[in-house]
Amino acid sequence: MEFCLDYLEGELPDDEQVRFRRHLGQCPDCVTFFETYRRTAEISRRAVQAAMPEALKRTIQSFLRERCNNRKT
Repeated sequence: MEFCLDYLEGELPDDEQVRFRRHLGQCPDCVTFFETYRRTAEISRRAVQAAMPEALKRTIQSFLRERCNNRKT
């Protein structure tokens, strides 16, 4: 996993990047794994950046307040 992250961020030495690209050209299983890894990171970043709709935020806050108040009584 760390290797994949280093590759995506361009932190691998040039010779390792070349060897890895060459390997990907010959190994469909690694291509599948690597693409899944890369897409997972992209999807996660988008999910974190997505803003929660205000109506949903108010509903959750109300639910949590009510639940907290019920525990106190």
